Amino acid sequence: MRIASFSDLVSSGELRNVRTVLTIGVFDGVHLGHRAILRAAEKLKKELSADISMAVTFSVNPKDRKGNIDTLRLRAEGIAAEGTDILAVIDFSPEFSKISACGFIDLLMKAVNPAGAAVGSDFRFGNPSSQGRAEDLGPMLRSEGADCRVEIVDSVLDDEGVRISSTALREMISKGELGCFPRFSGQFYRVDLVPLPYGSRSGELIFSRAPIHQLLPPPGSYDARLLSGDGKSTECAAVIDGESLRVILPSGSFADVSGKEEGKGTMLLDSLYLEKRR
Repeated sequence: MRIASFSDLVSSGELRNVRTVLTIGVFDGVHLGHRAILRAAEKLKKELSADISMAVTFSVNPKDRKGNIDTLRLRAEGIAAEGTDILAVIDFSPEFSKISACGFIDLLMKAVNPAGAAVGSDFRFGNPSSQGRAEDLGPMLRSEGADCRVEIVDSVLDDEGVRISSTALREMISKGELGCFPRFSGQFYRVDLVPLPYGSRSGELIFSRAPIHQLLPPPGSYDARLLSGDGKSTECAAVIDGESLRVILPSGSFADVSGKEEGKGTMLLDSLYLEKRR
C-alpha cells in the first residue's frame, strides 16, 4: 500500500483522472467497524471495475482526543491488511479545520476521479458550521460531475448488540478492561514501540511515559506480548506507573539480550500487545 500526502495528490493532480473508490475517516484503532467499511470499499472497487481504492485519513484526530488508540504506522498496517491501494493522509491543521463540506468535495475532485465511496453511517465532513452527512456525500459529488456510487455502511454490533466504536475502545483502555478489546478490535491493544527510546537493565525494558502519545491503561501489571522488529514475539509482563512503562522479560527469551547490560536499549522493537490485567 502506498502512503501519500493528500495535499500533494491535490496539487499534483497525478490521480485526477484515475477512477477511485474512496473511504474517509480517522480509523483510530482500525476496529471491526472500520474493517467493514474498508471491505465494502474493496467490494465496490471490484463491482465498478475502478482503478484503485483509497482511504483518506488524518494526521491527528480532528476531534482533538487526548491520547490516541494507535499511531499512523499501526493504522496504515491495519488499513493495508484490507487490501486498500493508497492511504492519503490529510495534515489536519487549523486552516484545514475551517474547510466547508463543499470545500472538501472540491479537494476530493482535484485529487481523484471518484467512482465510488464507502463510508460509515455516522460519517461527517466539513467544519461544524457547514457540515455534510454521509447521505450528502453522493449528491454533492455527483453535483460536481462525478459518476459516483456511495454506499453507507451500518454500524457493526458485537455479539451482545453493543455498537463497536473507537469511543468504546477508549473506555476499555481507560478502565484497564483489555481482555474485552479483541471483541471490538479483532486483536489485543497494541502499543507502537518503534518511535520510542528506552533503557534496559537485567530482564527489563524501560520506557518513559513522556514520549508515549497513545493511551495507556491504569497503573498496574498486565499480561503482554512483545514483538521485535524481525517478527519474533515473546510473552512477558508490562508494569505501568505514573512515570514509566516497564516490560519484564522472562529469562532466556529472545529479548533477554537487552538486559545483559544496563543503559540505553539498542534492540529493534516493533510493538507491545497489552492483553489483560494481572
